[in-house]
Amino acid sequence: MKVENSELEAFVAVAELGSFQKAADRLHLTQPGLSRRVQKLEHALGVELFHRTTRSVVLTGVGRQFLPMARQQILQLGTMLSSVREIAEKRFGKVRLASIPTVVARVLPEVLLAFAEKYPRVGVQIFDGNHDGVLGQVRGGLAEFGITLDCGDDEDLVFEPLITDRYVLAVHRTHAWANRESVSLRELADARLIIGGRDSGNRLLLEMLLGQESISLRWFYEVEHIFCVVALVEAALGCAIIPSLTVADGAAPNLRAVPIFGAEIKRTIGIVRHRHVSMSPIAEDLCGLLTASFT
Repeated sequence: MKVENSELEAFVAVAELGSFQKAADRLHLTQPGLSRRVQKLEHALGVELFHRTTRSVVLTGVGRQFLPMARQQILQLGTMLSSVREIAEKRFGKVRLASIPTVVARVLPEVLLAFAEKYPRVGVQIFDGNHDGVLGQVRGGLAEFGITLDCGDDEDLVFEPLITDRYVLAVHRTHAWANRESVSLRELADARLIIGGRDSGNRLLLEMLLGQESISLRWFYEVEHIFCVVALVEAALGCAIIPSLTVADGAAPNLRAVPIFGAEIKRTIGIVRHRHVSMSPIAEDLCGLLTASFT
């Protein structure tokens, strides 16, 4: 049984106005056209909805019972179409993204403020985690895009570089090296160093570099997250090799970022997308704002 919404609207209009002609005028139809819609509805339902005479149109018993159901169906369809239009016009929805914590803390707030001005009713869900976690969220389709390090030759993912983030030695402002122009890795052999956990992308990069340089350093304190590393340095417990983005724009006023001499330690941060899945237009707009923030 196929029932058109236009047939329901015709039925409701006749029932409310008690006249085919008045109902036709309301719906901007001819009277024969309106009558055909009602007849098609009655044929589809297999019942008569009106008692028709030359002078009046009266609902049958079935018609009276069907009237509230027809009204509800029209209302539900109108609500559904309104919701779809809102989404299409980008007034309501949600974007899901994944990002390494440094970008969440240092870059995303300003980007999200601009995004909220443009789309005040669009929510953003952020999965913040390490490099492997971000790749997993995008690969699995839980995030529309990710912000992390280069994903290499991954058959499912595409990487778009945004910024080169160089590593520095973070020391407390009272540290003897706070005013140095630079420090070499070999000078750190006897330093009290703080490092992130073994699941950290920063930890992996540093250990690879130190291995290439045949340098062995001793870690006095090990914590899981990069901002815990910063907190320990701010407490003057030691120093740490960290990405410069972590302490950019005075984010840690008690720290000094000392360049590292003789070994260029850097990471490339960018946007990761799924190679075979298209992003929503809203997510594309958010990506555009993020890209612009790095230029």
